[in-house]
Amino acid sequence: MLFAYGSLKRGHSNHHELGAARFVAEACTVPHYALRLLAGYPLLVLGTSSICGELFELPRAHIAALDAFEGQSYQRREVELEGGGRAIAYLARDANSGAPYPAHEWPAPETAG
Repeated sequence: MLFAYGSLKRGHSNHHELGAARFVAEACTVPHYALRLLAGYPLLVLGTSSICGELFELPRAHIAALDAFEGQSYQRREVELEGGGRAIAYLARDANSGAPYPAHEWPAPETAG
């Protein structure tokens, strides 16, 4: 499972990078993470908030392509989800990059649209 919290989510600019991935459900992490914003895009870092996003079933063969797309600024790690599940997600390598993002979801629900 892949946890998408930013531009890979449905309806966002990089969703096409997921290729044959299948949307499974909306989900949130346990409260051990935070979002930061850099150049208009969110970064997932360790913190004290529950972050909401989307879960996708992703063919294992597609993980290398996503690693290449995310590049050196991100690292693939396992995150813990509310309800006890786990998924892979791309966390920022530099937890201090960008500025703190005040919401638990990107874009914030009141600005989505």
